[in-house]
Amino acid sequence: MEIESVKEFKESYLVNQYISVPKNSDNSDYQRVQQWIANGGVVEQEDLLAKTKLEKIAKIKSIRDQKNIEPITDQQAFIIDENGTVTSQESYFVFYTNRHQTNPASDPEAIISRAIVLGAMPYFTKDNEGKQITIELTAEIATILRQKISERNDSNYKLSSTLEAEILSAESVEEVEAISNQILNQ
Repeated sequence: MEIESVKEFKESYLVNQYISVPKNSDNSDYQRVQQWIANGGVVEQEDLLAKTKLEKIAKIKSIRDQKNIEPITDQQAFIIDENGTVTSQESYFVFYTNRHQTNPASDPEAIISRAIVLGAMPYFTKDNEGKQITIELTAEIATILRQKISERNDSNYKLSSTLEAEILSAESVEEVEAISNQILNQ
């Protein structure tokens, strides 16, 4: 193996941009790297700032994406009883804002659109204490839910974009850490 470049990481070297050599003195490739260094080869150090920036941006996007699928729980609607009759009793209910993996009918936008088109429809869900309920999802409530989801997601994307820009312009690992902690405190 002819060595043209070596980049050092915490537990290994990356030789010629594609061969990972563990830092183990018994390893023959490691011994070749050490000889290359002894003969004047210059080792490129891992860019910890760039690595930290990428990791923190990925974490911020993950947190943003999780916040964008949190259910809406601050909306009330009339309960539908077991006979399918809309009652005069209202309840807070959980509106799930992400599609369930095994149930394509749980697409929140499709549910909202259907309620708007129909004017009202039953929505099988839970109350805020976890009890199974069916509510009357009216066009008015569906429109409010759509607006809440849109505003929440827009706000999360704006915050995420702002933090990403700040992270990209940061000049130290400590500065990146301080910036990325902002989203955890939101």
